[in-house]
Amino acid sequence: FKSFEMKTIPTKIALIFLLFCFNGLFAQVMLKEISLKEQIDNSTMIVEGEVIAKTSFWSNNLIYTANTVKVHKVFKGDPLKTVEVITVGGTVGYEALMVSHGLKLQKGTLGLFMLEDSDVANIPDNKTTNKQFKTYSAVQGFYRYNLFDDLAVNPFNIRQGITSSLYEDVMSITKNKYLEVSDFNVETFNKSVIQNKSLAPIVSGFSPTTVTAGTKTQLTITGSGFGVFGVNSAVRFANSDDGGSTFISALETQIVSWSDTEIVVEVPSGSGTGKLRVTDAGGASGNSVNDLTVLYSETMVDYDPGTGIVEAYPVQHYGPNFLTGGYEWKMQQDFFNNSSAKASFERALETWRCNTLINWTIASSTTNVDVVDRDGTNVIRFDNGNELASGVLGVCYSYYSGCSNGSTFDWYVSELDIVFNDSETWYYGTGDPGLAFDFESVAVHELGHGHQLGHVINTNAIMHYSLSVSEFNRVLSTEDINGASD
Repeated sequence: FKSFEMKTIPTKIALIFLLFCFNGLFAQVMLKEISLKEQIDNSTMIVEGEVIAKTSFWSNNLIYTANTVKVHKVFKGDPLKTVEVITVGGTVGYEALMVSHGLKLQKGTLGLFMLEDSDVANIPDNKTTNKQFKTYSAVQGFYRYNLFDDLAVNPFNIRQGITSSLYEDVMSITKNKYLEVSDFNVETFNKSVIQNKSLAPIVSGFSPTTVTAGTKTQLTITGSGFGVFGVNSAVRFANSDDGGSTFISALETQIVSWSDTEIVVEVPSGSGTGKLRVTDAGGASGNSVNDLTVLYSETMVDYDPGTGIVEAYPVQHYGPNFLTGGYEWKMQQDFFNNSSAKASFERALETWRCNTLINWTIASSTTNVDVVDRDGTNVIRFDNGNELASGVLGVCYSYYSGCSNGSTFDWYVSELDIVFNDSETWYYGTGDPGLAFDFESVAVHELGHGHQLGHVINTNAIMHYSLSVSEFNRVLSTEDINGASD
């Protein structure tokens, strides 16, 4: 654009329009961007807070999790000290549910929540007086904090400067200053990080340098200043759901051993290619110099086997179809009647069947099941009304059942449902989708979640965490195939 001033007026307009399109139409594979203003306008409460407890429960034949959040600041709404954020998915007894592209919160997760009133029935035996909410625009409605690097991150935005960027932008829209509810202060934390860098753990290396996640693969981290394992001690991996801008923590049960100079840890599901972070018992953190390469990530179920400590269990397919084994999908009548969508989905299914030989078939008959439900039907359907949250293009629901012989536990996929947003403009063909969302790419990706793969950070992989609206990716990478085959 060095000679931009020489262009004709029509050319200038065309160039500006092109820049606008490619800047404004960037999407997570299953998400469409919702602006900060829309989030604020449609939220009944906006709070900065930390997850301090989690409880899963059944409601309307689905499992939800009530995440108790200690509120630090209120940007919109009443100055409540604690709230409960309801997310879809969780584990209750020997049953579990995982939702692709759903909001995943760990105890200790900190950030800014854009909240609207929850429409999920309250926990039947819940004695809490906390008001219950859900995030507006699903996973986009939470700006996860990376305090170490002073970042606030959602799937479309990486904001450098939590107070200088995120706070200011939110207050410029609400036209109000936030209310302090607790004494937590981001700027004070940032100053303490700078002051304590000389005392932080030093990560000098790790082996192997290339791993898989969610497969119980062990990683050995070497360095100094790790100290004795304590309450705040943690090994953190790049979060594959946001490209590694934030981190996820290995469970305590995934830490095999810990000494001042060496840590052995299992690489948790959801880890992506990126830096490692070690946090000592005092809360000081140090990053690795080099990136850990994660080829693929497999889904695991988090479950407390009765010890009071959560463990991560691998999952497997088992073949509930009595006649043929494997899993039989059924198209809901309206989806079946959309011949273009039907053909596109069938191509996506064959992509997995031909590469991994997974025993998936599509029933010749349709189903009238038009809800997401634990009902024994693996349904493929479009949503109804505002069923999917704002900005969500499609979701795969994976249901699990567990079993035990008294000493060991196994978890298997008992049902799968896939739902697509019917209000979007889809491209169903095999060519260039232009500025529409490519249905087949989305279908291949969601079937990958059904195959029990998580996100990765690799632009060549189907399971890469993001894709431009104008792009398409319908061909499995070697890593996609290896992970799914495993």
